[in-house]
Amino acid sequence: MSRFGRTGQLIRLNFRRDRFRILMWIVLLAALMASVAWKFEDIYGSTSEINAIKSTLESPGIVAMFGAFSFTGKVTTAEIFANEMLLFMALIQVVMNLALSVHATRAEEDLGITELVRAHAVGTLAPLAAAASELILVNGVLGVLYSLGLSAANMPGASTEGNWLIGLGLAATGLLFGILGLLTAQVADHSSSATGLAYTLFGVSYLARMITDVQHPKLTWWSPLGWVEKLAPYNNPHWSPIWLSLGLAAILLWLAFLANNHRDLGAGAITTRPGRDHASAFLRGPASLVWRRQRNVIIAWIVAVIIFGIAYGTVFNTIGDILKTNPTMQRVFGSAMVHEANHQVLLSFTSLLSIVMAAVAIIPGMQLILKVHSDETRGWLEALYARPLSRTHLLFSYVGIAFVTSTLAFIGGLGGIVVMGDASLTHTADGISAAEFWQGIAAQLPEIWVFLALTVLLVGCWPRVKAFSWFYLALGFISVYMGGLLKLPKWTEKITPTGWMTRVPLHDVNWTTFSWMIVLAIVLVIIGWVGYRRRDLQMS
Repeated sequence: MSRFGRTGQLIRLNFRRDRFRILMWIVLLAALMASVAWKFEDIYGSTSEINAIKSTLESPGIVAMFGAFSFTGKVTTAEIFANEMLLFMALIQVVMNLALSVHATRAEEDLGITELVRAHAVGTLAPLAAAASELILVNGVLGVLYSLGLSAANMPGASTEGNWLIGLGLAATGLLFGILGLLTAQVADHSSSATGLAYTLFGVSYLARMITDVQHPKLTWWSPLGWVEKLAPYNNPHWSPIWLSLGLAAILLWLAFLANNHRDLGAGAITTRPGRDHASAFLRGPASLVWRRQRNVIIAWIVAVIIFGIAYGTVFNTIGDILKTNPTMQRVFGSAMVHEANHQVLLSFTSLLSIVMAAVAIIPGMQLILKVHSDETRGWLEALYARPLSRTHLLFSYVGIAFVTSTLAFIGGLGGIVVMGDASLTHTADGISAAEFWQGIAAQLPEIWVFLALTVLLVGCWPRVKAFSWFYLALGFISVYMGGLLKLPKWTEKITPTGWMTRVPLHDVNWTTFSWMIVLAIVLVIIGWVGYRRRDLQMS
């Protein structure tokens, strides 16, 4: 029997299992790319609009978020589109690939499904080969749809080569990180560790790209995520980043097969440390059990968000040093006014980053709340409910830890930005004060809590539509992260909590908004709690 025996049948089985998940991702991503491209000429069609946004895109703050791109000659609408959308779409596609890769391998192994499959006449490497084939096909289809959508949009300055370069470049980047997910699934001994390790490596690549883009753009070649920036599809097309991505993906896939060959089913090179012979005195209830199971993930998320914030803080001196970019301003306006201008630039940058950090900090808390339903459907809560344990106690064990985790992650992330940013400044007086830092914390905590409370509501009352919480968070992130550059209507910012509070610390906290958002979060949690107590449990 070949090691790859029955791979074709497993590929068909995988697509049948993931058809709705894959269809949702393909429709959303392809529609997002095509709709933005179709609208872009109306947004940046004139020379004045292009020149205005060009200077903005070249500022260090925007370079840190969207990447560094070179403009040569007369800048076109298509070049502005590539600058704004390439890295953004690559980030979303990486998230999709990591989710699909770990779900198709280690998650299936954790549930015992892979063992049932391997009990039949199936090659030992067939499940991994089927997962890799699924990633190749999904990314290939997306790449073709991207290219066709861009060709149909026919933006000024676009070319057929550039359109296909974007489509295939994004497909190659997504596939590279998807294969990385397959490798971490072989190295780790359960799905949470595999996901955490994959996102850690993804984060390292993103941080390397961000720092090098701002300070030494030529060094961005050392970050796999930075390769997508080097495509330069509409001014100086380069195909080498695609070959680099595919070559590295092939090497990682070979390593994944090698690791799979040298491990037992259910095992991994990074193993979970054995527990103590006797339970700790603190292991006395569902809250301590949730913490015990999720502590590595929680700690990893908090540390990762802090590092993320520190990395953004390293570019403070580059962003806020107006004296360096325009020395004549000090002679014309005076030193005090120039330093105040530096301070305002940093306040504006920090205000935007605080919303981004809040969106990132929401993710681990939302994952913990959603585990209430996933643990329930897998039957893992059945042993707990067999004991004298109330639903209220169990629900708030998950919810309480989720709220604390997201809160600490946000405080740590924003603290990393401010502490590292102030430390990097040449003129320390230009930095963010402690009062401004705590204002930023106060402004975003209600937003975080409302998103988490909505997730509690969905899990408690309508668990079948719990995925809406991810869609709602993504909508809020896009409206803030891309809203200004895409010139989205102002009302789009008000759809989600990300746009309800004024930009703080650039502006003062609106305590009225703060109060009713807190009340809204409490109401949503109460409704979710009542729903969870009344609905039927979905034990497998």
